[in-house]
Amino acid sequence: MDCGKPDIYVKCPAMTLESLRQQLREYDRLYRQGKPLISDTEYDRLFQELKCLEQQSGRPVPDASPTQQVGDVPIFPPEKRVKHSVPMLSIENSYRIDELREFGNRVQKSLGSDSQWIVELKIDGVAVSLIYENGILLQGLTRGNGIEGDDITHNLDMVIDVPRMIANRSRIEVRGEVYMLNSDLEKLNEDQQKRGDKVYKNARNLTAGTLSLKESNVHADFRKLRFFAHSVGSYKGLDAKTHWNFLQELAALGIPTTPYGRHFISFANAVEYCETFYNGNYPLNLDFEIDGLVLKVDGFAQRELLGATGHHPKWAIAYKVERYEAITTLREISVQVGKTGTITPIAELEPVEIAGTTVSRASLHNAEEIERKDVRIGDVVVVEKAGKIIPRIVRVEKHLRIKELKPFAFPTACPECGEPVTKDEGGVYIRCNNARCPALFKEKLRYFASRNAMDIEGLGEKLIEQLVDTGLVKTFGDLYRLDEDALKGLERMGEKSARNLLDGIEKSRTRELSQLLNALSIRHVGNRTATLLAKHFGSIDRLRQATETEIAEIDEVGPVIAKSVFEFLQREHEMLDDLFGMAGQVLGAVDTMSKIEEKRVADDSELPLIGMTIVLTGTLPHFSRLEIEDVIESHGGKVASSVSSKTSFVLSGENPGSKLTKAQKLGIRIVTEPEFLAMIGQEQ
Repeated sequence: MDCGKPDIYVKCPAMTLESLRQQLREYDRLYRQGKPLISDTEYDRLFQELKCLEQQSGRPVPDASPTQQVGDVPIFPPEKRVKHSVPMLSIENSYRIDELREFGNRVQKSLGSDSQWIVELKIDGVAVSLIYENGILLQGLTRGNGIEGDDITHNLDMVIDVPRMIANRSRIEVRGEVYMLNSDLEKLNEDQQKRGDKVYKNARNLTAGTLSLKESNVHADFRKLRFFAHSVGSYKGLDAKTHWNFLQELAALGIPTTPYGRHFISFANAVEYCETFYNGNYPLNLDFEIDGLVLKVDGFAQRELLGATGHHPKWAIAYKVERYEAITTLREISVQVGKTGTITPIAELEPVEIAGTTVSRASLHNAEEIERKDVRIGDVVVVEKAGKIIPRIVRVEKHLRIKELKPFAFPTACPECGEPVTKDEGGVYIRCNNARCPALFKEKLRYFASRNAMDIEGLGEKLIEQLVDTGLVKTFGDLYRLDEDALKGLERMGEKSARNLLDGIEKSRTRELSQLLNALSIRHVGNRTATLLAKHFGSIDRLRQATETEIAEIDEVGPVIAKSVFEFLQREHEMLDDLFGMAGQVLGAVDTMSKIEEKRVADDSELPLIGMTIVLTGTLPHFSRLEIEDVIESHGGKVASSVSSKTSFVLSGENPGSKLTKAQKLGIRIVTEPEFLAMIGQEQ
């Protein structure tokens, strides 16, 4: 990085080179012991400042400088240290997109061309190396100083998902991160508190402390550590020539690999993904911590050409984000009624600023989540927004609970209509089942008008509130009874607004059957299931006449969804009669769809996947699940949910599951995305 240009790195107070080096060495030592004094972002700022000062000094940089070192000195005695077969280096960090592009330009210039890239989650854990020989887990090492690490083989019993034996007789070295689930940390802290023992601040520190134990005297059930593989040390025992294939090989051996990895055919595509990661691509249900993304050149041969410095490889870079947390007080727990009647608890917080925005609310998801985290009104809580769109409560600071607080009593009646609520059988959600509940209907109406449903332009949230509160709209059918006279009395509803709304309602009459079924808010029925039902039955009349058994026979539907659909159609027959009576032309879409299906059948003989049954496993680089299913079906194929002797081939992406293993055992063909695109006549 050019030290002279402005960036996010805030220069530290004036310090001598040596004093700054000494300070960073101390931070390194404490970090490796799981006792960090400063955040990763603050450390990176100091590290960057040292690099700039060293560059500006014009003097040779000593080998002992933190900028030339990897990790820290091992903490075990010499007899417990082992030299790495291949140096276990650190990684270059970046906090800005333009820095990523500069890095990509350097790589492209060195290679003379662009390359394919992998983007992975940067797991906030402890780097380790696992060595297998003759199919047996032989040894586990920490990064240490990059040249030699501590032998932690005796502590691997606490890493519960590392296989002790694999189906590979060669010597291979797999590198990755040992980490702890947030839910496991919360459970551990609950047990610690019951025993009157100290609670642990975060999962990463506890993981580091556990792996540094000189003797394995903590039972695995006490500290459930886990492992994700993300790199290769020595790969002489593997066939892979690329990182992407390496991950697939590891998964087939039963070694867990970093989830949500993506493969890109160019660096520009990889950077575009990074730019949008925290604005739509972020997997919100993660139960472990990450602190950014890692971009890697895919080809091993290209990596060899690029080489490495003494500190980091030249073929990888981390795009990091600052972890934003704040401590605040939980003032109240309110509840909301969703479109399927789900009662969702909401944490009402003392407003606190996180990442430049004020956070005052966070979802608590369900009653069991409240009980699991033991969240109580008046608690001091840690709220996180690590680049995420939706804030979440990470934990309760129970040691700050200075007085007895009452556990939250989940309502037994709907807060809007007063009707009793019920809990899903075998589930976690509590619902209002009153079809006439105003709050429930408002949510259903919002969804009915949404883009993936009937797509009614002009029917926004505030207007829905007015239409329902004034009694103008009590059912879906009432939407189609509206006229300009009825709308005149509504707030901010002029002649033009009224006309636009009525035009939007009129256009909704021609939506496809799949959109209509999705719009009805039937439990367990979303876009995909609605499409399956529409394609199978072709009309709403045929679907309403179907038995529960007939619905359940559709691939990917099954008995649970079939029961929900069948009961909805029987229970809501009056509402449906009214809707179709008023909407009339909505049913015109059914005939159109039937004709489309008839034409498709007539043309099927020319489709490349005709008669083929295809099973999907893993995540594809260029398609979402729904997109690839649509592509398969539009080319004559059929998507199945499980592998059997009738499977034509398995389309395998990143992080494939047990379906891949079963297909290999049955001798069923495995197809990658490029091969699939060639089959259907498309270029990658």
